Amino acid sequence: MVKKIDFDEIERIKKQKSGLDVLADIYLYAVLGEPLQEDDIQRLKWYGLTLQNNDISNASFTLKIKIINAKLTLEQLKVITTISKEFTNNSARFVARQNLEFDNIKIFDIPAIFNLLNSVDLNSIYASGHVPTNIMSCPINGYNQNQATDVSELVENLNEAFEANKNFVNLPNELKILVDGCGCVDEDCKDNDLFFKAIKSCNGKIQFKVDVGVNEKIYNIGYIAPSQVVSLAKAVAKIYRDYGFRENEKQSKLASLVKDWGIDRFINVLQSELTFKIKESYDFIDTKKDFENYYGVYNSNKDGFSFVGFELKDKNINAQGLEKLYTLLNEYKATTIKITPKENIIVLDVPTKNAQEFEKKLKQNF
Repeated sequence: MVKKIDFDEIERIKKQKSGLDVLADIYLYAVLGEPLQEDDIQRLKWYGLTLQNNDISNASFTLKIKIINAKLTLEQLKVITTISKEFTNNSARFVARQNLEFDNIKIFDIPAIFNLLNSVDLNSIYASGHVPTNIMSCPINGYNQNQATDVSELVENLNEAFEANKNFVNLPNELKILVDGCGCVDEDCKDNDLFFKAIKSCNGKIQFKVDVGVNEKIYNIGYIAPSQVVSLAKAVAKIYRDYGFRENEKQSKLASLVKDWGIDRFINVLQSELTFKIKESYDFIDTKKDFENYYGVYNSNKDGFSFVGFELKDKNINAQGLEKLYTLLNEYKATTIKITPKENIIVLDVPTKNAQEFEKKLKQNF
């Protein structure tokens, strides 16, 4: 049986050995069958692994996979389906923050699963743990006719800046970041610590409005250029690492630090970490447009294509659902899906001539 770990005990575990360094132990446990150490069970979270049962001698794990830019290709869907069928007793579900989870995973199968994920550029590094986790973004970014700008590359750059970065391996708790280029994500930081919203001036210049969330309130930090987003996000993570509260889990989020300092002091400290000046105000055009959960058929900014959104009534899509989705995408000549913030699905590149019929098929099957 695994004993319950207090929050201050987790701090001891993190200090003794980095969550990143547990990868070698994963392979040791998997290949040699060495007994799992309780401290390492906490560190496994840095690779997306959470203990599913309480029997350490016969441990099963849940594995969280990051879906970068909320996007999955046909090839990635095929591999995910294979993993679900061969290693997880057909489990698979879309979960919060545009991630995917498998259940029923045994430690000896993890190397094979990691290899399959790596073959299609997927991984679970920093999918959970006290780190900057998967960067959320608008699921129709790049295809929305009303978007301010395409932030896909920026989201990738942010994930690359943080993923497996030892400078941010030991934060007080998870750091949640969202980037919106469409203007169609609710400007609501209650589930995010740091929020970047692309805005457009009258002359077409793009800037990012930067907010932090504190107990369901939103505080504006200021306005920055696209090229400054990664630097500011890293500076926020550094401040959170160095000054965030670690004694009590309820006080360990970034919001508690901002609340304790006050927004003015937080901005002043943040500014001292940067080589550029945060703008205090900026005239912009509000591009916000609601898509009501993205259900239905919408015109894409790609000629001849539409994007089709549908409600995934059962988020436990499992292997059978993944296979259905893969088959339908092939049948209707689509190649890419995106996961919404509410764990529903948008098919990005449906030929417009097929879109209405395709939507009917999706409703019939899901």
